[in-house]
Amino acid sequence: MKQENNKDFEFKDLITLKPLTINIIVLLVVATSFCLYYILVGINFKLSFLMITFALIVLGITLNLRATSSAVHIAFTKDAIAIKIDDKINVYKKTDIVGLYSINYNLSKSSRVAFEILFDNGKSIYISDFEFNDKKDLLKNKKLKKLLNQFIEEVDLFDCKKLELLNIHRMGQYYYFKKN
Repeated sequence: MKQENNKDFEFKDLITLKPLTINIIVLLVVATSFCLYYILVGINFKLSFLMITFALIVLGITLNLRATSSAVHIAFTKDAIAIKIDDKINVYKKTDIVGLYSINYNLSKSSRVAFEILFDNGKSIYISDFEFNDKKDLLKNKKLKKLLNQFIEEVDLFDCKKLELLNIHRMGQYYYFKKN
């Protein structure tokens, strides 16, 4: 990918799976852990085995999500956006992008990556953090704010706050759209 200082963004350990896929992975790990608990202990309650089961759940989810994490590189060119996930590069025309779900990094100090890029053909790209916490890393927040503003400027997007309170299949609480 061609390097341009202001228009290149790289992040490590991001997940590009759909939220539904992530939820299925989590449910499978939980179900497997409780099946193991039932096989080993039966219906008898043993606090030590229950703690081990929850440790297995956390470890299983962490290992599965770590295994599916990728390095993501986003570069803006004159007419396109190149998104490189690990070693695979996809180039998308800016005119094909119709919207973006994201956290509003201009108002928030969040350093959690949460983007969903929507295309006019109905497809979308999900990019989110491996970590679930919302820690405050000011350097990463500055980089994310710059990326969001670059999207808004390059694709000519306008912002509109989402109305739904709980929408687990969307990456961010704000929807940035292109006026027709």
